[in-house]
Amino acid sequence: MTCSISMPRNEVIASTIMPGKSGFFHRAHRIVPADGLLLLATRQRRDNDAGLTDPLGSLIACARTAGFRYLQHIIVAHAHPSADQLIPTPPADADPGVIHSELIVLMPIHHP
Repeated sequence: MTCSISMPRNEVIASTIMPGKSGFFHRAHRIVPADGLLLLATRQRRDNDAGLTDPLGSLIACARTAGFRYLQHIIVAHAHPSADQLIPTPPADADPGVIHSELIVLMPIHHP
């Protein structure tokens, strides 16, 4: 798990985590300011028997349990344009078949 945190108000906290790390969300909730955002970069992975597994649903569920509100996710296509089409160009460390990543935008819910 890697995490870079910027604490001044109105700053964005950017993070990249591995799925299944629900404790991360509880720790992040304590330090993200009420008007801050938590951004998560994630992508599918290939499991031996299950094919491609997308962690998006479980990440959002863990985040909600820890007190975050899901705002949006942004698709990042791993491709470059060529004439009138997109040519897949997955990252070198991506599992076969992965052609996009996702950026998840979350906001902490703080009760008075």
